[in-house]
Amino acid sequence: MERHDFYQSVQYEANLAGEADARDATQAVLSALGERLDETRSQRLDGQLPEEIGEHLVQGDSGRRFDYDEFLERIEDRTDRAAVGDPEGLARAVVGTLLEHVDAEESDALRERLAELDFEEAIPAVGPGARR
Repeated sequence: MERHDFYQSVQYEANLAGEADARDATQAVLSALGERLDETRSQRLDGQLPEEIGEHLVQGDSGRRFDYDEFLERIEDRTDRAAVGDPEGLARAVVGTLLEHVDAEESDALRERLAELDFEEAIPAVGPGARR
């Protein structure tokens, strides 16, 4: 998978103006998600993504404790370009695209972990990565 394909999916799913906005949204969502996930899970996902994308999952501290509302606040705080009126929409677009671009084992494990964290709302109801 090419990073351009990932960003194009995020751009379409979040209805963003361009690839620069999609890159910004991806960085914001994945860096916040990487802080909440354990280090091993973040590294496994990182290994299946283009370097520029996956590195956002592993750059910060991992295993931090915060709830879904704080996750959305972190996304909003980190977006420079992307429309932040809907951080949950950005989360769904990026997480859905992530779920579609990793293998089935990692996708299932991430879905399970998001459910354990009460982050199910980050999984889109339709489109890439939609809830099963």
